[in-house]
Amino acid sequence: MDSTTPPTTPPKIVCLDLGGVVVRICRSWKEGCAAAGLPTRSTVGASDDATRPLRQSATDRYQRGLATHSVFLDELCESVCGVYSSDELDRIHSAWIRGDYPGVAQMLRSLAASGIRVACLSNTNDAHWRQMEATSEAFAAIALRHASHLMGLCKPDPAIYAAFESATGCAGGDIFFADDLAENVQAATARGWHALHIDHAGDPVAQIVAALERRGVTLEHPPIAVAEMPSPLLTRRLCTGEPLGGVIKVRASDFLVDELPLYQPSGEGEHLYVGIQKQDMPHDEMLHVLSEHFRVNPADIGSAGKKDRRAVTRQAVSIGLPGPESPTELIHDRLVVLWSRRHGNKLRTGHLQGNRFAIRVREIDPLKAPVVYRRLRQLALTGLPNGFGPQRFGMRLNNHRLGRLVLEENWTALVREITGTSNLPYPQHQHEARVLCSQGEWSASVPLWGAGDWDERKVALAQSRGWTASRTIKSLGGATLRFWVNALQSAIFNRIVDDRIGDQRLATLGVGDVAYRHAGGACFVVDESESMESIAARAASFEISPTGPLCGPRSLATSGEAADREHAALRAFGVESALFSGASHPPAGERRPLRIAIANASLDSGTDEFGGYIRVAFDLPAGAFATVVLNELFGPIQTSVD
Repeated sequence: MDSTTPPTTPPKIVCLDLGGVVVRICRSWKEGCAAAGLPTRSTVGASDDATRPLRQSATDRYQRGLATHSVFLDELCESVCGVYSSDELDRIHSAWIRGDYPGVAQMLRSLAASGIRVACLSNTNDAHWRQMEATSEAFAAIALRHASHLMGLCKPDPAIYAAFESATGCAGGDIFFADDLAENVQAATARGWHALHIDHAGDPVAQIVAALERRGVTLEHPPIAVAEMPSPLLTRRLCTGEPLGGVIKVRASDFLVDELPLYQPSGEGEHLYVGIQKQDMPHDEMLHVLSEHFRVNPADIGSAGKKDRRAVTRQAVSIGLPGPESPTELIHDRLVVLWSRRHGNKLRTGHLQGNRFAIRVREIDPLKAPVVYRRLRQLALTGLPNGFGPQRFGMRLNNHRLGRLVLEENWTALVREITGTSNLPYPQHQHEARVLCSQGEWSASVPLWGAGDWDERKVALAQSRGWTASRTIKSLGGATLRFWVNALQSAIFNRIVDDRIGDQRLATLGVGDVAYRHAGGACFVVDESESMESIAARAASFEISPTGPLCGPRSLATSGEAADREHAALRAFGVESALFSGASHPPAGERRPLRIAIANASLDSGTDEFGGYIRVAFDLPAGAFATVVLNELFGPIQTSVD
């Protein structure tokens, strides 16, 4: 609550404590040990802890800048009589900061945009200061930074408040101050500051905004911070009814994919088309096997699309071989060449009609098959929501966040998002490497990344060589950066699909919508030149469907209510349409139908040597996701990690 009756005019400076106001911190020794993955030992941190005064003395010296980090750790180790080693104490210290409070970063940016200066006054130390510089978006939004270890003073000493006044030229009610410790608030109040005591267990942003509103400060809706962008996944289903659950890809043979070609090879040309079947093999490994066998550069190999790793898949691949191909037979335990024929052009992404799927869902009651069949029939009649599946957004579901940072050319934040301990879950095996990266220990982190952590390791290695953030990110390659931008487009599109499902308007077109002709793929803006009855009839017969944008300058614009919906989806992710034009790796933009047809659908169920299952089979057009079908039929479904 406010410690005094607040002034009636807006402040000139908003000054915040850091821990407990801007960033979450551990509030006890036990919590710090848990965050570091260590047990509590002896009586350290307990109510009868005799080491507390010694630990506090070491902390005070460190916060005043009177000790180095290594000396501080040695003093702590001595104070606890070696119950924790210096390395363990360092882990606890690093884990003490738990990330930004939701909404703080955008609140601070909004304050700055309104002309109010943003500052901090914090009791902290050099290591935590550098950690926040590397990981906190809110910290980056603070222009005036004052801290105990830089000033040689600690709150609630009146001298630190006087030094802040001298440095900023402001005093008294011109300063709005928020802190989570009562003694610091009381000291600020004694100097005439407008001070607010923050309940750290609540919502600091709501408390600060409410206090500022009483001083006449009204914040516009600020941009959404990258760390607080919503989930990119579809959250609604067209098929009603309870989720059934289930697990896919328990075995590779449970997930079959056959590519439906857009055209057949002619028999002549400089490219050898081969039909391949691969099992339990990622796309990049397939390229490596083929390039080794045919003695070509992987860039000379073309495909219409990437197929699932944990699956048995059949597809066509083109090999750039102007001369006679090698007559040797390719022998591999997980890749088989089924046929070969020459053609005049390289296969490229999108050169396919669609894909045929046959998927066994396990760990489900086979007697639920009638329920699934009714839903499958519904989708065959009404169409499938044409959303993007989770694989578009990566293991951490943050590819869309990376895409926004690419467009904003925020290279430093990209390095943090890829390698740091952000607010998203990450595999446990990455923890130590991520903590080291957050501390700037790039070289030490490199060997700790896992076999599949390609981008993370490459970023850490580049940073260890002293490269700039810009050079580091660009070294990942244009294809990777464009894929992340595509993920941002996909997240916005999914938001629009969700919105239309919620309003039961997935197949409904109105004036201002952009319609998609399923025969040929052309788009047109719906206007009053054709009656709404005619438009509705064409939609009901699946001749046309409404579209959503894959944002970019060439995406046909909507108007009216449809445009308002699309702008709202953009704002939900903190972006405006202009961001997709002229920035780094801008996409061209296009329209995508909000629904697509599902064909040749069938279903059976039973029990085999591995247990019960329900098997669904269907054809989808190019670019559609089988995981969206499964979500409609079964609800949220798990993918086996075996």
